[in-house]
Amino acid sequence: MSSEPTPRQAGTAFRAVYEEPGVYDEILLPHYFAGREDTDLIAQWLADTYPSSPAAGTPAQPGLRVLELGCGTGRVTTCIAPYAGTLTGADYSPVMLRAFTDRFPAARTLCADTREAVNQLLGEGRADGFNLVSAFWSLSYPLGACFETLDADGIRPVADRQASRHAAGALVAGMVDLLAPSGHLLALLFDSDSPEQRLVTWAWEQVAPTPFGDRSYTRTILHEELLAAERAGRGALTWTRLPGVALAPTRAAALRWFTAAHFKDLPQLITNQEVMDAVTDFVDTWACPDGTVALPAGVHLIDFHRDAVGAAHLPRRPA
Repeated sequence: MSSEPTPRQAGTAFRAVYEEPGVYDEILLPHYFAGREDTDLIAQWLADTYPSSPAAGTPAQPGLRVLELGCGTGRVTTCIAPYAGTLTGADYSPVMLRAFTDRFPAARTLCADTREAVNQLLGEGRADGFNLVSAFWSLSYPLGACFETLDADGIRPVADRQASRHAAGALVAGMVDLLAPSGHLLALLFDSDSPEQRLVTWAWEQVAPTPFGDRSYTRTILHEELLAAERAGRGALTWTRLPGVALAPTRAAALRWFTAAHFKDLPQLITNQEVMDAVTDFVDTWACPDGTVALPAGVHLIDFHRDAVGAAHLPRRPA
């Protein structure tokens, strides 16, 4: 089955989802995992981890020192904000940060990608400075950027693979360094083995091969580095995978999710008839009788609890 770009698709610039006001909110699909939206997963984690903290909407006193990397517009931050005494958000996109500041005017913002933000904060002496460091749906990008760069002309691999691996490991170690004793590094990652992500990987391979044969390499690196930190006695790693769906209200919204969010409106992909035919067939396969489209997805929820290798397994004392 063939597909044709809509006028909106044909006229949208590369990476507009991050760099044009309103596009992110327009195309973002709600994601449900084990029957709960991603924000509900985070809200439940917070309630379980900080049971003495106030209910949502009530400022925490004295509150947590919170850093969100790749904060975007602050959609997930709304779950964390009630627990925050101080809030820092970092994102490379000025458009995203303006929306974030509108929601959280008291927050500090850093207009920087994740690696730059981590290095800047460490350079400021903020090691051991945050009770919660979070990264929701964004952490694969800075890890991947250690190995390849993406612009409107396509993907360019970094020649020195060993140096790239060292840089990726240093990024993870830097995030752990920012944690205060008993602090948490909390992340959500898309499951690269889900049907949706396998299709996305195949499409990007039409532009350039993946550095390690598949798109799970960023997840693998994160897992390796956090396990190494656990073995070194720096904390305890909990890693959970949940299946789910991205629910598009219409067929057009599902197609736009692929072209704008997954393909970043890269001309090499959205004008590739084989790629767009595969996307259209996939969307039609998962269409529901009511006109919605339930794209099969998955999430990895990662929690690294600093200095908690033993303590994490002890009974929790009453608050």
